[in-house]
Amino acid sequence: MQMKGITASEGVAFGQAFTIRTAVRLPQETTTIKPSLVPSELRHFDMAVEHAYNDLNEIRLRLLAEARSDEAEILEVQLLLLKDDALIAVSRDKIERLLYTAQTAIEETTKEIMKGIQRLGDEYLEERAMDIEDVCRRIVRELRGESEPLEAIVDKEGLILICEDLTPSEAVRLHPKAVAGLVTATGGATSHAAIITRSMGIPAVVGMGGKLLSIQDGQWLLLNGTNGTLTTGTHKMLSNEYKHYIEKDKQSRATEDYGCLTTVEKKVNSLPIIGSNIGSLTEAQAARMNGAEGVGLFRTEFLFLGREDFPTEDEQFEAYRAVITTFDKGAPIVIRTMDVGGDKQLPSLRLDKEDNPFLGHRGIRISLNRLDLFRTQLRAVLRASHFGNVKLLFPMISTLNEWRRAIVQVEVMKSELKKEGIAFNEAMEIGMMIEVPAAALMVNRLADEVDFFSIGTNDLIQYTMAASRMTTHVNELNDPLQPAVISLIDHIITAAHEKGKRVGMCGEMAAHPLAAPLLLGMGLDEFSVGGAVVQPMRNLLGRYDREFLRGMSANVLNMDDVEEIRRYIERELHSSNSM
Repeated sequence: MQMKGITASEGVAFGQAFTIRTAVRLPQETTTIKPSLVPSELRHFDMAVEHAYNDLNEIRLRLLAEARSDEAEILEVQLLLLKDDALIAVSRDKIERLLYTAQTAIEETTKEIMKGIQRLGDEYLEERAMDIEDVCRRIVRELRGESEPLEAIVDKEGLILICEDLTPSEAVRLHPKAVAGLVTATGGATSHAAIITRSMGIPAVVGMGGKLLSIQDGQWLLLNGTNGTLTTGTHKMLSNEYKHYIEKDKQSRATEDYGCLTTVEKKVNSLPIIGSNIGSLTEAQAARMNGAEGVGLFRTEFLFLGREDFPTEDEQFEAYRAVITTFDKGAPIVIRTMDVGGDKQLPSLRLDKEDNPFLGHRGIRISLNRLDLFRTQLRAVLRASHFGNVKLLFPMISTLNEWRRAIVQVEVMKSELKKEGIAFNEAMEIGMMIEVPAAALMVNRLADEVDFFSIGTNDLIQYTMAASRMTTHVNELNDPLQPAVISLIDHIITAAHEKGKRVGMCGEMAAHPLAAPLLLGMGLDEFSVGGAVVQPMRNLLGRYDREFLRGMSANVLNMDDVEEIRRYIERELHSSNSM
């Protein structure tokens, strides 16, 4: 039997099924306590919340130490929720006023919040739903003294993990030794589980549907994360198929290794720059070891997260210079100014709560309203530019006026540094993210003033398709192969190239196995991906002749259906590899 889902992380895995039950099931019964027990119940609840917070923070710090800032960022939201009055204070009130047990209080509060989210239909709150459920479950486990579900597989090896879905704090606990592959019944290609398995190199398929949960533990499975299939069968049948794939993959890698330049040169005249997305020095070092040619996106907001104050100019300068010196002289280091708001809240900013933060106060909008922070960061970046090929990048630019206001601040800081006799690169390139359709449509005008562009597809796709990247029900819309998305990106690249400006991409689409060759054919100049996939991306893009990819992309631009596009690209890439 074979089932089809959504590709989340490439690769093939062979092993036995192991199901974990992770979905939140809030009980219907309400249990109460005697008034005399309220003080002890409050202490019990507060202790559970404290333990949950400390445990999550410990995981976050470990992830940062392991250069996994993407996963660490996911946990930032949950740490904020554990301090949120709407969840914690309301639960305490139910214990005091309604005499609920601690477990009933947190579960009832969570149910009320979830019902409110469903009524409002708010995109941002829908994206936070799983975080809220995850926090509730974590507190309940602390109250009950229960262990984490994934602790059941700590001593096991090579399992194909099956579950309804993985919550953020569960997904970061995955270990490649125990988990050979992951399959979920729900979720999309940009869910937490998908993002984390990609970063860890674990083959994964998501959105398989409820029938997945009927598979029995111990059943032999072959998971193909490349084409999104899961096959059940006998050990002999599946192991032979798995061995065949591994042998084919070894032969492919042997002929496509980056060190074998003649092989690459036969395929394309030159490969695009492949840099890495980073959030720390540790990630920069890991990216350099994996072959990254530079930094395509330095997410500087990680210097601001997890602290009660703001980093000083010298702290930021030293962080930037350390990353610059990690790479070869002249390697491009693209430093994006602080991009908070949306799903990255910064407590020290004390931002007002918004109904929809993704369409509110975020990115460059915050910087332009907090010139004290913006100017400090600009000074630090300018000073760092003296030590390498630094490029400055502004996030969430929507209008030419926003761009010009930001540039004015750069010029003011340049003037200050000159007066102080501090060296910087006067010719430092300054670019902008294309995340908003309004900016995408204005590229021909923006290109007269902007040095380069970087497409942030995670936001651009959800804004273009009006489909949240975290909402399962609209997965088919939040797809990088949607015709409207491809047409918009083609417009961006073409308009920029007409003005002689380069275009890079730093969103998830840049590492998509079908989209990446298409983007190369469309003329994308630079790809910025997670450090772990730099070399696989170089191998992937080195397989195909550039003229072949140009022809393929031209044909795709005339197609109207996402599945037609997907099938066509799969067929064309396969036939090209077979030649």
